Amino acid sequence: MNDIDLKNLQPFLRIGILLFLVMAVYAVIGIRLWHVQVLSGNRYSAKASRQYARKIRIPAVRGRIFSSDGKLLAENRVSYDAVFHLSEMRKPGRMDKTINHIMGELARVSDCIGRNCEITVTDIRRHMNYYPGLPITVFPDLNQAELARISELAPPVNGMEVTLESARHYPFGPLASHLLGYVGPSDPSQANDRNEFFYYIPDIVGKSGVERLYDDKLKGAPGKKLVLVNHRGFVHEVVGVPIPARNGFDLELTVDARAQALTERLLGDYSGAIVVLDASGGAVIAMASTPGFDPNLFVPRISSQEYSRLLKNPDRPLLNKAAQGSYMPGSIAKPLIGICMLENGIAPDHEIVCDGFTTIGNSRIRCWYWYGGGHGAVNLLRGLEISCNDFFIENGLSLGVDKLSATFASAGIGSETGFPLPEAGGLLPTRNQKNHRWNIFDTALVSIGQGRIEVTPLQAARYTAAIANGGTLWKPYLLKSVRGNDGTVIQENTPEANGKLAASPHTLELIRQGMHRAVNAPGGGAKQARNTKLELSGKTGTAEVGSGENRYKNTWFTGFGTDPKTGKTYAITVMVMHGVGGAKTAAPLASRFFEEWL
Repeated sequence: MNDIDLKNLQPFLRIGILLFLVMAVYAVIGIRLWHVQVLSGNRYSAKASRQYARKIRIPAVRGRIFSSDGKLLAENRVSYDAVFHLSEMRKPGRMDKTINHIMGELARVSDCIGRNCEITVTDIRRHMNYYPGLPITVFPDLNQAELARISELAPPVNGMEVTLESARHYPFGPLASHLLGYVGPSDPSQANDRNEFFYYIPDIVGKSGVERLYDDKLKGAPGKKLVLVNHRGFVHEVVGVPIPARNGFDLELTVDARAQALTERLLGDYSGAIVVLDASGGAVIAMASTPGFDPNLFVPRISSQEYSRLLKNPDRPLLNKAAQGSYMPGSIAKPLIGICMLENGIAPDHEIVCDGFTTIGNSRIRCWYWYGGGHGAVNLLRGLEISCNDFFIENGLSLGVDKLSATFASAGIGSETGFPLPEAGGLLPTRNQKNHRWNIFDTALVSIGQGRIEVTPLQAARYTAAIANGGTLWKPYLLKSVRGNDGTVIQENTPEANGKLAASPHTLELIRQGMHRAVNAPGGGAKQARNTKLELSGKTGTAEVGSGENRYKNTWFTGFGTDPKTGKTYAITVMVMHGVGGAKTAAPLASRFFEEWL
């Protein structure tokens, strides 16, 4: 009986054990779910959020750049860019199949619009690995003809879109290119905020000129948005309200656009520079360097062929000759020799008899009027008027290089002016020049602005302004004001003095008289600078450079004058390479500038 009862209970026992095991499994699963969802829910939720939420950086629109007369020199325009959404171009199978398809579509669009595509397989792979949720720009800045051709492309490219972007634009092309500079995309790997964003859209930043100098004011502040992506990293939803970018500030420069355009037009095909300064404060009214370049070439990126062409041009269009070019000044240095004479006790009526040349050892340095037997008896005012070499050489030799050097140094030669863009310091004549043993012949040459002395056109304009204003060397500046998007002035620049000519008021008055005679006397050496708008005082210069078949002349005029209508005094320096002479090449350009500008 007992055996029969046990046999009858065995099936129920097995079922009970099985139910127990099943319930135990469910209990374990339930406990685990409770642990995951309740105890660790927040941790896993945060982990999931980090895995599928992506922060995208939104770059700001750059501020604009205006001239002092209200012309828009740098702005932002709409750019039509063709982009590929790679997520919509995937093909089943291996990644190579997708990439081959993308490259094939690129070639098809390229043939359609007639433009070479610079996107490579490496670019595609890199974008798919690092920026899968963002479209890749394949044909930037489409023109109207290209837009029309793309719209007619049949069959259309699946995954291609034409987007509107902000692109830097310079309405006047090459105008003031050395001052404005150019822009380009920033390097995300060097950005301080790179780790804050999963998808980093870089800023357009200044690479040279004002664009680079005041980049922190122009570029504004970036915005951000949070998006959700799928398991492949492609965006499918924007979360919350994006934080908009803050646009950059606008800049107003001291440059007068009309004056700038005129100086560049006057230089034309010459290789040279013109600088116009406000003599009473150092504001740069115009600074031309030719040849120049069009900064629009750098938007969005300059081609390697175009950049190579600029670099190989012997006239160096990327060099700002006005501030970075350093040249022998020729006779525009003679007013400084005159200052040195007067400040070291040589009377203004002290005379030297010019017989057409000065003998130094076995060498002769000719005066320009050697063919007429020389100028005869010459004093300081007459010497400046006719630019007599003998007069300045003889007095320069009696003064010696140390005294000459001290006067040149006080005029800023051999040191930078304080101009905010890159500049050269020139070459100060001194007996301690590196790798050179000074001799008396060197002293004779620098007494007429030749040999071991170099100035930039900006330095010449600055010391010319100092002669005009009573001896103050002003720091040349470009930024007039910084303005908000609503036009309110946030910052305004004021003139800053940073030097003083070693000359008394009486000395400067005599030098001004001599320079006035050079332009306005009947036989003045700079009379070609006369004009009907203002009365200029000035000095020409011709410096012989090179030797043999490569010998040529750098020609100069530097001067100052006061506009009778406004009372403003301007200093102007003209330098033309490979010119005929200061009187024939440079001085007429100064005359034409004031005739047309005023």
